[in-house]
Amino acid sequence: MKTDDLAYSMFSQDEMIRRHDGTRIQMKARGIDALFISGEENFQYLSGASASVALHYSLTRPSVIVLPLEGDPVVITQGRDSFELGSYVSDIREYGGLYSFPADHVVGVLSDMNCQCVGVELGQEQRMGIPVGAYLDVVEKLPALEFVDAAEVLIGMRMVKSDEELILMKKAAEITGRARQRLFGKINRGMTERDVARLMRQLILEEGGDRAAFVVFQKDEPGGKSQFKYDRPLKEGSVLAVDSGAYVGMYAIDYPRMATLGKTTKVQRDTHQAVLRVNQRMSEVLGPGVRCSEVFRAGEEAIRAEEKEVNGLRSFGPARMGHGQGMLITEPPSIAPDDDTVLEPGMVVSTEPGGRCGDVQFLWEDVHVIRETGSEKISLETDALREVAF
Repeated sequence: MKTDDLAYSMFSQDEMIRRHDGTRIQMKARGIDALFISGEENFQYLSGASASVALHYSLTRPSVIVLPLEGDPVVITQGRDSFELGSYVSDIREYGGLYSFPADHVVGVLSDMNCQCVGVELGQEQRMGIPVGAYLDVVEKLPALEFVDAAEVLIGMRMVKSDEELILMKKAAEITGRARQRLFGKINRGMTERDVARLMRQLILEEGGDRAAFVVFQKDEPGGKSQFKYDRPLKEGSVLAVDSGAYVGMYAIDYPRMATLGKTTKVQRDTHQAVLRVNQRMSEVLGPGVRCSEVFRAGEEAIRAEEKEVNGLRSFGPARMGHGQGMLITEPPSIAPDDDTVLEPGMVVSTEPGGRCGDVQFLWEDVHVIRETGSEKISLETDALREVAF
């Protein structure tokens, strides 16, 4: 690893050393001698940079980082020009060609490291960035090595954020909030869902985001959550729930806020307030040592209590009420009945309860950092139900 600071690195050298040292502790505990990593976000996490000019929008020219238990990491790539000014990794090995990944390069690196057990991205919520055939070529050419799932190592590291990571996530939340509140002030009759999504992306850039992570609508209509927006006109009297987030550097945020198109009805107001109360109860439970399943149960209990108070209210939504966030908009852990992950300081999780009353639905979300005592909410955008003149 280079010993001098880089002018264009997103992270300090101390931060990258922290990541490598922590990863190696987990590798050693599992008997893993080296990690063989090609998934884009895992590559970014372990190298501090990206060697891709297109991220997930092109599958040509994949890159790999090999992190040994001891010694310097090795990057195999065609993207040196995109990579080296932002990363402290100094051992960069280039390859050419477009029609096959050079498995022999990886074989040579792993052979030189005298590995016996190699960790790869095989588990849940993991993806490789190289063709499956290329991975199988490496396995076939190294029959003496054991290749094992390293998902627990990668998830364990990425779930707990450093101060440098949290700075980027807090900025992303601030930018998202400013952009969305400006958006609600610009909506008018005649706009379509596609218009709204385009405008939200534009405002995220104007407010200082590097790109929009996503824009979806929590609408009780087909296609509301599609990434490919419809030219469907906005409807007076409906709720426009804009779920979105900005990227700042490599880190994103994910949470929605709501507005009514025209005068807010009592049912809309009551449903909104009920879901806010459920969200508050879940937020109060968050803290170190608490299991994700406990937070989910607190949400369930709060929803049942609200159902007794608000006529016609019932819960809705997926099989979880929140999730981790970071380099992707959803990451482990999940606030779900079968996820017993114990929350630790530095983890970033959302609380995400949903409620429906008649044809009105609200899926609320706030984002929190787990602290030594309790939690800190970083989605500080107003929780008011905006009323858009329409």
